[in-house]
This record gives sequence, C-alpha cells and structure tokens, in this order.
Amino acid sequence: MEQREQRHPPTDGVHTLRRRSGLLLTLLCVCCTAGAGVAQVALPVSERVIAERPTIARWTMDQGLPHNLVHALAQDRDGLLWIGTWEGVARFDGRAFTVFDRQNTPGMEMSGVFAIVPEADGGVLIGSADDGVFRYSGGRWQHLGDARAQRLRVTSMLRGRDGALWVGSEDGLFRIEADGRLSAAGAVAGLPKTRIAALLQRPDGSVLVGTAQGLFRLDPATLRARRWGRTPAMRAAAVRRLSHDRDGGLLVAGDAGVFWLHADGALQWLRQGQRVDAALQDRQGQLWTSLSSGQLLRRSSSGVSEEMLSISGVVSAALIEDREGLIWAGSTDGLFRVAAGDAGGLTRHDGLGGDDVRVVQQSADGAVWIGHAAGLDRWQHGRIATLRIAASGRDPSVLALAAANDGGMWVGTYSQGVLLLAPDGAVRQRLGSDAGIPQAMVRALLQDADGGLWIGSNAGLAYRNRGRTRVYTLADGLPALQVQALYRDRAGVLWIGSSGGIAALSAGGALRGWPAGAGFPAHNAFDFLEDADGTLWIGSDRGLLRLRDGRFRVYDHRVGLPRDKLFRVIDDGHGHLWATSNQGVLRIARDSIAQLDAGRRTQLAVDVVDRSDGMPGSQGNGASAPAGWLSRAGTLLVPTSAGLALIDPALPSRHSWRAPAVAIERLQVDGREQPLRGDYRLPGSVGRLSVDYAGLSFRSPDKVRYRYRLHGFDRQWIDAGSGEEAVYTNLPPGDYRLEVQATTSSTDWSRSDLVGRTSLQLDVVPPFWQRGPFVVLAAIAFSGLLLWWYRGRSHRYLRRQRRLNRIIAERTHELRTKNLALKLADREREELVRKLAYLAGHDALTGLPNRRTADPHLTAALEGALAAQTPLCVALLDIDNFKRINDTHGHEIGDEVLRRVGEVLRATLGEHAFAARHGGEEFLLVLPGLDREPARARLDELRRRVAVVVVHDLDGRVVQCTASVGFACLGPSLQSRRELLVLADRHLYQAKHEGRDRVIG
Repeated sequence: MEQREQRHPPTDGVHTLRRRSGLLLTLLCVCCTAGAGVAQVALPVSERVIAERPTIARWTMDQGLPHNLVHALAQDRDGLLWIGTWEGVARFDGRAFTVFDRQNTPGMEMSGVFAIVPEADGGVLIGSADDGVFRYSGGRWQHLGDARAQRLRVTSMLRGRDGALWVGSEDGLFRIEADGRLSAAGAVAGLPKTRIAALLQRPDGSVLVGTAQGLFRLDPATLRARRWGRTPAMRAAAVRRLSHDRDGGLLVAGDAGVFWLHADGALQWLRQGQRVDAALQDRQGQLWTSLSSGQLLRRSSSGVSEEMLSISGVVSAALIEDREGLIWAGSTDGLFRVAAGDAGGLTRHDGLGGDDVRVVQQSADGAVWIGHAAGLDRWQHGRIATLRIAASGRDPSVLALAAANDGGMWVGTYSQGVLLLAPDGAVRQRLGSDAGIPQAMVRALLQDADGGLWIGSNAGLAYRNRGRTRVYTLADGLPALQVQALYRDRAGVLWIGSSGGIAALSAGGALRGWPAGAGFPAHNAFDFLEDADGTLWIGSDRGLLRLRDGRFRVYDHRVGLPRDKLFRVIDDGHGHLWATSNQGVLRIARDSIAQLDAGRRTQLAVDVVDRSDGMPGSQGNGASAPAGWLSRAGTLLVPTSAGLALIDPALPSRHSWRAPAVAIERLQVDGREQPLRGDYRLPGSVGRLSVDYAGLSFRSPDKVRYRYRLHGFDRQWIDAGSGEEAVYTNLPPGDYRLEVQATTSSTDWSRSDLVGRTSLQLDVVPPFWQRGPFVVLAAIAFSGLLLWWYRGRSHRYLRRQRRLNRIIAERTHELRTKNLALKLADREREELVRKLAYLAGHDALTGLPNRRTADPHLTAALEGALAAQTPLCVALLDIDNFKRINDTHGHEIGDEVLRRVGEVLRATLGEHAFAARHGGEEFLLVLPGLDREPARARLDELRRRVAVVVVHDLDGRVVQCTASVGFACLGPSLQSRRELLVLADRHLYQAKHEGRDRVIG
C-alpha cells in the first residue's frame, strides 16, 4: 500500500502556557534582595526554579492534527513522533504534521487509533479501533493479518521477544502469527474476554496483561494466565497503563491509583482510590501521572513535592518521554509538550504594569526597576509596585534608567523628559524644556560621580550640572542627533551611541565622532561594554563590533551570528558575552571569538535563548538603555515585547541536549515518490532528484540548522539554513552518498556531540550507450569511420589548398587597396576633429575666440600677471545701438557689422593682446603688459577704427557704427577675475550713459 502524505505547515500556532503562581515571585524576589547582605544571596533562576515552572506547548487541529482527541503516542527509531487520534494517525517532526488517513492513503481504512508500537527495524505498528493493525515501513503501509485480524478493535499491542505480535482488543487478547493467522488467547486458562488496556513484557519473558477486570500474568509458552499482584486491589482494579521505571521496577496505573513495585520489591501505592490513566518515570527520576480529573501531576524524584500542571481537556493514557527528555501527553483537547527551559518570564499576569518592557536596572538596595510602555514598576521583597510618575494623566512610556548617586533612580520617558525618583519610588525632581533639555523623549541617562547628569535624547546630548545645561548637537561633532546609549569607560571617556554612528567625549572635553559609513561600520550603536584590557564591544545594527587599538572588527551572520541587530551586550563573568536581539538572546563564547580571530575556526559558538526556552517573548527591545541587566544573584534580566525575561546564564538544560536525530522523510525522482530505504539505484536519465529531511529537535525545532553534501559531486558542504530539502538535477552516472547534518547549536558544526547526521547511498546507472561493451564496439566503428573520413579529406585538402592559394593572392591585393583607403579616411577624420575643436572654441561669425575659450584665457593671463608682477588690463567693448541696426537694417547687416568689428580687433590689437566675442555685440579684450594709460591709448585707437567702418545695407544706405569701451587694470584692490570684469562692465555702462563712442577706465 503506497502512502500519500498530507503535510501541514509548521506549528506557528503553538501556544505556550506557563504555570502562574506566587512561587515565581517568591523565588525570584530573593534575587532582588541579594544586595542587602551576603548571607541573603539566593539562587537565581536555575534548574530548580525552571523545573518548577515548565513550559507547556499545545498543538490542535488548527496546527495539523487530524483530531483533537489524542489516544496514543510513540517515538520511532528515527525520532519521529507518532500521534494516534480519533480520526487517524499523524507523524510529527517538530515543525509539521504528516497525516495518514482514509482520505489521503489508499486502503487506509483507519479511524480511531488507540495503540502505536515502534519497531527496531524502523517500522511502526498502528492499532485501529475498528480495522486491526497496520504497519508502516519504508514509506509504505501494510494491513496485517487475515480477514479476521483486520476487523479487530485494537486497544493495545506488544511485539514479543519471540517476534509474535500480541494484540489487545475490546474482546480480549489475540496473537497474530508470522503467516498472518489470528489466534485467540484471551479465553485461555483464565484470561477474561474483556477489554485489554495494557500489555507489558517482564524481564523473565512473561507478559503482564492489564484488563478492565484487573492485572494478569501470562506465560507465552503455555498460554496460561493468572491474576497477579501483591495486594487484592492491585490484582482486581481495572488497569489502564503499564510501564517500567528507570530501575526496572513496575508502574501500574488504573482505577485504584498507581501501584509502584520497585526493583527491590518494595511496593508504593500512590493516588490511592483515584483513577489514573497513565504513569511514567522520566530519566530525572520524576514521576508523571495523568489523572482522570484532566490534570498532569509531576512528583519530584525525592518524592517530597508534587506539582499539578493544568492541561486543557481530559488527559488520556497517551503519556511518553522522548529522547530529549521532553514529556508528551494527549487529552481531549490536543497534544501537549512539557519541557524544562532555561528561562522564565514576568508579565502583566504576575503584576507588571505592562508587557512591552523597554528597560530594566537593579538599584543599590536590590530593587529591580522595570520600565515599560505603560510606565514604571519597582520589584522588591516579593512585591511589584506600580509607580505613579506622570505629572498628570497617564504614566508615560519609560525608555531609560540610570542609578542616582543618592540611591534613587533617574528615569527617562517618552514624553515627559527626565525624572528623579527616591529609593521608595517617590518623584523628587522633573527636568524638561524649562531645564534646557532639548526634547522630552529621553533614551539614555548617565550620572557622574560629581552629580553631573548626561541625557541622551532624539535632539542631541545634554549635560546638566549645578543647575546649568549644555547641549551637544551635530555642530559639536555628534554623528547623529538621536542619542540612545551612554557609557563611561575606565579612562573616563564618555562613549555616545547614536542612530548614525558613535562619538567619544574625553575627560578634557574633546569630542570625536565616527559617523556611519565614514569610519564606523554600522548605522545604529545601541550599547557599549569595556573589557579589562580596554577593548570596547559595541552592540549595533550590523552585528557585534569590537574596537581595539583604534580598529573595528565586525562579527555578524557571516561568522555564525543568527541575528545582526544587537541591542545590549553583557558579560556574565563566566566566559560568555550575551547580546539581546529582536529574535532571542544570544550567548557567545569568548574563546570562540579568540579562535575565530586566530583562524582556528570559521564560526562563533553561539547559543540562542528565546520563547521556546521559556522567555515570555523572543522580541527584545532596543534604542533604550539599559535593555538588559545582570542581577547580583547572576540572573540575566531581558526586556521583551511580551514581558521581562529571566535567564539562567549557565543554561543548565543545554547540558542534557543531544544531537538532533536526522530522518529522511521523502525522496522523489522526477516528481515520483520512492519507497524509503538506505540505498537507491537510479537510471541515468533522472532529471530531478529531491530529498526531504528533518532534524528532530522537539525542544527547539526553530533552532535546527542544516547542511548537506553529495559526496562524489559537491566539493564542500552546502549550508541549507532552516531549509529541509536537497535538490539535484541531471546528475551524471556514478556512485554518490548524500549526507545530511543538523544541529541546534547555531552553526557551530565543530560540536560533533551536538551534530546529528544521516546518509543514503545513490547509484546513478549510466544508459546502455555509456556502458563498457557498447563503448568498445562504438570505438571500433568510430575508428574505421575516422580512417575512411581521413583519406577522403586528404584528397579534398590538396584540391582546396590550390584554390586557397589563388584566393589568398586576390584577397591580399584587396586588403592593400583597402588599407590605403583607410589611411586616407584617418587623415580626413583627424582634420575634421581639428576643425570641430576649432569651431567649439571660436565664434563662427567673427572668427574670434568665443566665451568658452575666453574665460580660461583670462584666468591664465591674470594668474601669470600676478605671478610675474606685470600689468594687465581687461576691457569690454560693446557696439553702440546694435539693436537699432538690427531692427532698422536687418540681421544680415548686423552680422556684417560684427564681422567687420572682429576684423578691426584682430588688425588693431596685435599678437600679444587677446580679443574674443563675449556674447551678442559685446567683446572681451585682454591687454597684458599695459598699464592704464597705454591701455587707454590702445583702446581709444581701436574705438576710432571702429568708427570709420562703413557698411552698406541692401538699399545702399550707409550704416554707421561706433563702440563704447570700459576697462579695468590689475591693481592692489583688483586682484580677481570677477573684480576686473565687474569694474570693466561698470565703466562700459558709464561710457554708454555719457553718450557712447568713448573709452572709460
């Protein structure tokens, strides 16, 4: 029976539920009072607290389950989770459900599933409520047994050590033989013909049978059964689940409670008189029980404490521990996963005034101050107090906190400037625009030892001391006006982070900026952290930056950081840097940074803590300070958009993490799905090969990263990120091995203990024409053909050679002729270029240089005169009444006048002077080497010659023309080209005004 899978999208709709109780506040408040005295320091959020506050995730039909009523759970050899529901069975890889039911799998007449048994060879047995037993293996389904077996109403199953399949049903116990025959065992030697709820094989080979009428022990060899148990209640009460504890003892869950028969023979009776649907002991020694009241009970390994976890719906007998130590439970309301994490959360439900937390800081008295979008809270002695800080109306959003020298707290707000609060939360002082604060939105604060207060706002940096305020802006050297981080290093330098770079203000008052794109390798700087050796770490929107010896080093996604935008950088004192981001908190091993710098590794060692680890939300907040705090008790406090996250920096649960199992889920050849197996023989004509895989980490499926490599084809690993498909097209024939690796340790592939892997063999068979015998025959045939071809071609070659010699001679003659023509064309082109260059710099009408040539000539002449200390005069000549000439006699006569004047200029000025048409009827004259009076004489001579120019119009009338000249000479007060031209133009205007036909200068 070939499967057809129905895949559902990833479980984006998973809801994370958290137990809410006073325990959180009681335990975590001790962190806040740790500063009161050394003896009062208590544990931070650690294994104990986290274990008592597990994270519960839920999946329902909305996320892909075929039905919300879950009856059975099991994990197969590959690590995939199988879920039996009232409407068929589903397989889960941590991201998506694959549903198998009568709608998508031909022949799958399966409805309710009450029993699932994984087998050692990777197959899975599925017990149906009406249709017997199905077996899934290698991507195919098989309906087991004969016609009678396929009508069994299965409630439980057991694969015996002898290979026999024991099947518990509503009608008793049955056995399916290897040949498919069904034998009844329930009525043999005292076993009642009733509902069989549980089957378990003991170390001695006997089979315990849990029925509605009590517990029985069956000898498989004799098929004799008898009641079994140490007490009458244990023997007679209805049994619902049987399991072994971690030491080989026995747990019997049923209507009378839980009987725990320890390996040493001791018997415990737990939950006496209360119906228990399932019981198991996890690897930590904790006892989990599903109560008919709809709750899941966890009993500590010591037996001292119990905790009731509320799970919606009525809890069923579906209760297992997976390979990662996670507890899975089923109920009438879906599938649930219980996991201990490394983080907790503080939200509105716990008493916070708002969930959108922006800043957090611990004051000297141990109180934790929490700023959020709805105001400010103070958390101390197990109580969260909401502080009224608004001058009137609603409390403003808090964007900044800084410890005050008197033990209080400075508070920066979104809309009401800066506040000073006493240690008890009372408002002592308000600073706004009346105090010189440039803007009411304040993102960063820092108080110096002398009482001076630094205020970072969206309009610059302010410094207030002794009642005076100074504001630093762009004009003072800030790279941007939005200041969002302030940090004082050991040398007394104030570091300033902004939205457009960073700046440093020395103790002496000198401000140096590193603008974005001009020395600073990022745009936003959100935080600073200094090491003992003076190294400065910077959280930015381009990754983690290091400033050492005046040089920046960038650590970003290219070296393994999952995110580039980092808001807060904190050293936990144990060899790690912590950085908050929009998608979780990153823990970066310092030694991996050193190894990366030394070239001993290519990726950083990074752990990501996010919502899946117990944080109230993964989205951190930035552009406010401080966006994180390490409490005195060692707890990492991180503001998020969903509450305040509390993280144990030791990440204790990570010590038990294992490499994710990697499973091949589907293989398709040219769109056709193939049965799953370890090796494949593929035809050489295959066009597209696709392999779907999954790294099974149910604790953090979103953290799984993949890489794969087709050995024999790929030269290096292909980084697939979170992708779950490898695709190859047109593979050449050959032997290949596809290896897939997965890790939850970011992209640190050096941790082999955290890297899961799987592989499959591929043999691409060449087509017949690429096989040995065919190739030999083809080579012989080809050789004969080649010989025949060679002989014929040699004969043709001789004839062609003679003809080619004739053609070469003819073509050589043609080429010589064409070369001569090309040389002539080159000469003509050069002459044309020369003429065009001349025309570009000269006036076509007068032949004089135009303004384009005149301007640089004047500049050069002026520079030469200044350098040589020689005289220079500049003149502007304008033809008088030129417009009247044009209007009266026509433009052709006007053009003739311009030509004649140009001729006069060339003839009169000589080779040392320069004349150019400056525009219209105006001409520019440059007279080097002439002082004022010689220049005046030369210009006056020019004026007189223009006055005797005679031009006749078309009617024979004489057109008389005169010219006015204004000039200026180089002198102490006239040193620039512009000054000379302005003065010459002014004198020209004066000449026009005084009657024209004159020279003034």
